Formats: sequence, C-alpha cells, structure tokens
Amino acid sequence: MAGPTDALDENREKIALAGYLTAILVLAVLLAPTLGQAWQRGGVSRLLFRVLTAFGFGLGAASTLIIGVFVGSLLLMVYDVKKRLQGVLLLSGSVVGMLVLAVQGLLIPNIDFGATLEWLGIGLVVGVLAGGGRQLVSADNLRAVELRRASRTVFYILSTIVVVGMLEYHLQYPLPLAISRDGQFFLTDATQSFGIRGGLREVAINLALVGLFVGTTRRFVQYDAERDFFVLGPKASGKSLLLVGAYIEAQNRFSGEDATIPLNPSQDLMSLVGKLDQTQNGWFLEATRTQEVKTLRFKYIYGDVFPVNVHLTGLDYAGEWLPELPDELVGANDESPTPLPRLARAVEGADTVVFLIDCERFANDESLGVEPYFEIMQSQDETDIVLVATKADVLAEQFREERGINASDYFDDFVEFANDRLQNNQTVRALVTESAGSKIHPVYYQTRVNDDGERVPMRNGGDVITVGFDRLLERLGGR
Repeated sequence: MAGPTDALDENREKIALAGYLTAILVLAVLLAPTLGQAWQRGGVSRLLFRVLTAFGFGLGAASTLIIGVFVGSLLLMVYDVKKRLQGVLLLSGSVVGMLVLAVQGLLIPNIDFGATLEWLGIGLVVGVLAGGGRQLVSADNLRAVELRRASRTVFYILSTIVVVGMLEYHLQYPLPLAISRDGQFFLTDATQSFGIRGGLREVAINLALVGLFVGTTRRFVQYDAERDFFVLGPKASGKSLLLVGAYIEAQNRFSGEDATIPLNPSQDLMSLVGKLDQTQNGWFLEATRTQEVKTLRFKYIYGDVFPVNVHLTGLDYAGEWLPELPDELVGANDESPTPLPRLARAVEGADTVVFLIDCERFANDESLGVEPYFEIMQSQDETDIVLVATKADVLAEQFREERGINASDYFDDFVEFANDRLQNNQTVRALVTESAGSKIHPVYYQTRVNDDGERVPMRNGGDVITVGFDRLLERLGGR
C-alpha cells in the first residue's frame, strides 16, 4: 500500500503548483504598493520617462508600449506547451499587481488606451518578435515549439521593474536635472544628500521580497534541467536491456498528443531497438564486444505541471572493463585500454551513476560482481547514486508464489519485497548503506520459460512487456 510519502511524491507537482500560485499572488500584493510609492517619489527612472515626454512621446504611450512588449512575450509563454501554466500564473500575478497599482491611481487609470492603441499594437509585435515568435512561422506544425526567448524576456522585464523600483524606493540621491511641465530642461539646486530611506527592518523585508520574486520568476523561466545518467554494471548484467527498456517506456508515454515532442535517440540505441523488432523469439541482444562502446542516449520530458527536459545518456560497454575502472578514475593506469578513458570521463561527467544489480546472478547464488562500485563511489563522492535491480522477473516469480499476487499489479509492495530479499546479501546491504540508503529499484521484462528451458521475453502483439521502467523514469526525472 502507498503511504503518505508515496502520496506526497505522486502529488509533488500539484503541491508545487499551489505553492507557486500562492507565492505569486502574495508577492504581487506586497510589492505593488512599494513600487507605486517608488514611482511617486520620483527619481532617475521617472526622469527618463519625462525626457521621452519632452520629445513628444507621452507617458501614456511609453507605458502602453512597455505593457504591449510584456503582454506579447507573455502570450508566447502561454502558447509554449512547456511553459503554459507558468505563463498563466505570471499573467494572474501581473493582473493582480496592476489592479493594486490602479487602486493607488497609477498606471492603468492614467492611460488613454483609445489614444495609445497603436503603441499597444507595436508593443505586442515587438514582444512577439523579441520572444521568438518567428519560430511559429518556420516551425513544423507537428513538432512542439520551445519559445525560450519569450520566457527570458518576461523574466528580464519583471526583474528589472522590481529591482529598479525597490532601489528607487529606498535610495535617496540628488537630481541635478529636471523637466518642467512644458518640456523644458533646467538645472536644479541639488542640495539633497545621498542616503537610504526606511529602517533596517523595512529594507531587509523588501530585499527578501525582491529575492523571492526574482527566484520564483527564474524558476518559472528555467527550461532545461539536463541530468546526465551513466549506467554501470558487470558483464551481462543488462546494461543494454535497461537503456532499451527505458527508451521503450518513454516512447509509449509520448505516443498520443505528446508525440510532437521528439525523444532524439542516438543511432546506437535505435540499432538495438531495431534488433528488438526483428527478433520475435529469444533475446534480441548479445554481450557487448570487448573493445566496443555504444552511445545510448535519448531525451524525455519529466513533469506535467512544471515539465523539464531530461537527457538520459548511457554508454554500453563490455562488462569486463568494470574492475579496471576504479584505477582509471584515480589515474593508476598508465596505459589504459581504449574504452577505459572514455568510460572514466563519462563517470566523472555524470550527475548520477546508475549501478546495476543482476537479480539472475543473485537467484543463482553467483557472484554479483559489484565490488568495484565501492571504489567508484569513493572516487566520485559528489556524484549521486541510483541502484537498479535488473532481470527482476526472477524475484517477481518468487513474489507471486509467496504472496499470490502479481508484481506488476502491486509494484510498490514488490519494491519492498525485492529490497528485503536482495539485502539478505551482505555486499548488497553494504552497497545500500554506502549509497546513503538508496532504495533499490527493480525493473524487468516479463519472461517465460521456453521448451529448451531458457527464459525468454514474453510478447504482446509482437511487443515486449516491461515492468518498472515507468517508475524508473519518474525517479530519474525527479532527482
């Protein structure tokens, strides 16, 4: 049964959405009055607007133009499928902020939109162009368009307004130049000294509000959370099977409306997937040759409310090199065989290393071959570790025999079962301890025993049946 922690993980994005919505509305209500007072006090920013007025460009026209640029970029952000919710939230917060300013008699009440309508249109066009709107014309309609510049433009506009407004609110300084109502420049007697308005407590509170606002807005415009995962495992432990299964699961996830989002698989990965389609009986993969290194890579999207790009990259290599890898990582190998330097660079550049535990070896009481993992963890102490149990179909059969239920239907219970069973092995238990108590995640292809007594993958309409890979993608994406 799923506990409170599982429920929290499952609804993490919805909770985050509620938190961000609350933060935006609260920050808009708290910051808008301060920004309004900053404008009323005057300063360099207001002087610049009055300079425009002196050249026949009215304050209403300038304000309308800026609003148009902001709204144009924000509409593109709402159009972007990956930033739609964030755009709606920022739009809501902006409306609340403008209403608060309107109550103070600022911005909207002072603009005659009938007289400045053309400037609103110009601003919208500029905002759309600045936000990358030309991509909508040139892009393939079958592919999702990422309008990254629109998010950045919105972020820069909002952050500039808030930061400059807060400086104007708290800084006191002389202005040697002024402009009369009829647009004439004249020098002033700058007797005002430099200083800071407000007490220490007020300044600290406003700085915190500005920091929260900029941080929240930046989180909204953040696009790629590129996470590199490198798969390590002993000989014939299922490295290729893991990466192919993960790709199949990602492909199944985006077979409907989300098919416009490309997975960008590498050539080596698609070669393995092609063998999977060609082989209808038995396993479709062979052990990787000693000097061979294959790049298995694809991209998937994690998250529905706040989606991010996740790049999953692995190198499929011959497992015989695993015992040599720790020495390569610490520079003990003077003359490394060809694959080792590349493997070492991949481990050093990875955000997370995925260690494989072969359940078939475990069930047969064979050596797991995971001893090199300990030295690798010691040499890469800042790298995250994920433990994955491959070929867990043998444990799934034990689970069904003992519990009378299918592992695929009660996967959370099966995860606990697999962890308890695997940690009966002292080496695995030590591995879990050294990896900061990381829970082992089981994955497997559903299998059957053929007439020759060999375990081969089951197929449904020609497709292999995978279990646990969906949860694995969620776990990797949510790290």
